[in-house]
Amino acid sequence: MSPTTAVLAGATGLVGSYCLDVLLEDAFYDRVITVGRRAAPVEHPKLTQRVIEYDKLSPGHLEGVTHVFCCLGTTMRKAGSEEAFRRVDHHYPLALARLAASLGAERFLLVSSVGADPKAGTFYLRVKGEVERDLEALPFAGLYLFRPSILLGSRREERPGEQLGARLARAFEWMMVGGLRKYRPMPAAVLARAMVAAGERAPNGTYVLQFDEIGRYAG
Repeated sequence: MSPTTAVLAGATGLVGSYCLDVLLEDAFYDRVITVGRRAAPVEHPKLTQRVIEYDKLSPGHLEGVTHVFCCLGTTMRKAGSEEAFRRVDHHYPLALARLAASLGAERFLLVSSVGADPKAGTFYLRVKGEVERDLEALPFAGLYLFRPSILLGSRREERPGEQLGARLARAFEWMMVGGLRKYRPMPAAVLARAMVAAGERAPNGTYVLQFDEIGRYAG
């Protein structure tokens, strides 16, 4: 069996930090490479960390890549402008994907958002939908688009809007049944487990995974 090399973008973020822990523990992945502006505070025999700017990615940074886990994302408040937000949530994931595809990567897994749609009325969801659409044009054997709602977990940075949204979502979670289940809050650790499991055993093809599908893969 050929070595399996996972490339992780966004390893210092909420979902990415959990994802890194799971990847390092999973024997399926022989090697893990993180790429980003900061190194994660983790050391492991199979971990290589590459501190770079995303617009300076080169083939050598992704050497041997087979699976890509993209946990990049920001907020309009932190980005400061629509242009800066689009750069982080669209341009960087797409550049990473194009480079990985050119190197023969088999699978790409993206943290997107419930409601992502290139025709959405809100800028945030429109950008999320646009990157999903553009990723679908690339020749990956497997493309997995994870669409969680509010993410639960401890962040290093404060996001007051998300914190308020999480409190409200948990208070009214019992009402989210049927078609509303996809809006239930999602623990970041559960999402990370689902992503790593899907990278390992999901069938080839393009799949959109929301609350229930994420839970099934997380086990």
